Amino acid sequence: MAESIKILIVDDHKLIVEAWTNILNAVKDFTVCGCADSAEDALFLAHRHRPDIILMDINLKGSSGFDATENIINQLPKTKVIALSIHDDLSVVKKIFSIGATGYLTKNSSKNELIESIQKVHEGEKYICEEIKERFLSAAMNGNDDVNKKELTSKEIEIVKFITKGLTSKEIGEILHISNRTVDTHRHNILKKLEIPNAAQLSSWAKEKGYV
Repeated sequence: MAESIKILIVDDHKLIVEAWTNILNAVKDFTVCGCADSAEDALFLAHRHRPDIILMDINLKGSSGFDATENIINQLPKTKVIALSIHDDLSVVKKIFSIGATGYLTKNSSKNELIESIQKVHEGEKYICEEIKERFLSAAMNGNDDVNKKELTSKEIEIVKFITKGLTSKEIGEILHISNRTVDTHRHNILKKLEIPNAAQLSSWAKEKGYV
């Protein structure tokens, strides 16, 4: 008799965790072995339970699902991670796969997709939900490199990190040994490139991308 597929759920929304737990425990050969609401708890429970699959929310409050994914995969290479997000940003999909995830779902994904993704990933396949597949196809057909369009340079990323810490242009300029005007130009270009109106939303974007 085949052993159950052990699943660890990592999400900081209790209703979502309860819903997924009920859905997955009702599936034959699935067992939810634990639930975590932070990157730190995820790593602890992953070592404790050695799950086959981790459903990882990459938008955890106060911690990064990207970091958790990378740490778990490095330390427990037999455990596979399916990332989940409210976003369908293709650059996020590329990043989470680049650090070792083997599946990606948005929170618009259906119950059937959730179940199918676990089965496919457990069998050794990669899984991308239909919503993301459509985005990739649309970008390819329209000739729009939507993945690279919003990627920042290393210098811009460095400045974003300082902005999210609340540093002024003058403070950033002193650290990087560039003028205030140059920093302001970078700020303008970053917001324009990302189509983000202000620093507050830039901070949220940076967290989603795992930059902070």
